[in-house]
Amino acid sequence: MLVIGHRGAPSMEHENTIKSFKIALSHNVDGLEFDVQYTKDNQLVVYHDFDIEYDQKTYQIANLSFQELNSFKLNYQIPTFEEVIQICPLDKIINIEIKSQKIVHKHLITQMINILIKYNLSDNVIISSFNPFVLLALKKQSNKFKIGLLWSKAITEKWYVTRHAYKLLKPYSLHADVQAINIKISRWAQTKGMKLFLYTVNDRQSLQKARHVGADAIFSDYPQILEK
Repeated sequence: MLVIGHRGAPSMEHENTIKSFKIALSHNVDGLEFDVQYTKDNQLVVYHDFDIEYDQKTYQIANLSFQELNSFKLNYQIPTFEEVIQICPLDKIINIEIKSQKIVHKHLITQMINILIKYNLSDNVIISSFNPFVLLALKKQSNKFKIGLLWSKAITEKWYVTRHAYKLLKPYSLHADVQAINIKISRWAQTKGMKLFLYTVNDRQSLQKARHVGADAIFSDYPQILEK
């Protein structure tokens, strides 16, 4: 079972930062996972939440320019997508989750694709999103990248959405919430020829469940999770 650093190694360093990714790589993880979204001036940045808290105020990342975002005196640095891609090894899985608030920005997908091609990253890249229309837009622009279909506890009761997304996208892998996964879903993924990746596996109980359902890979905040 492969271990992918979930936003790097947030158990040791602030998530989605260059330091966090380097620490995860130093522990010989099999891959890295990180989140990508855009600023007001169309700069791709690596950050998970749509909002950021600063100076007792809440700002939306999409409403800030990259310069404004950089002006915040944080105890960590928010990297650009290209800065992260520059440190990604060619022999590791690179899972990029595109954050999307319903709207599909095709020019930003193009920008992301161009950066990945610039650094010769394609065969080892999996691109995922909770928004299937983002993945469809990506697939229409390029078939170089594997697609990861995200599935969470929140959409368990809307299973028809997942089935429809599968028919539309023919994904390489199903990325499922370890708390919601069960044998039935695991077997469905296997019969469809998909790899099963589980998030977020941070303790022995979750690890045992991942093994029980036959996960191919896990996302973890702890790069040394298999040593627990």
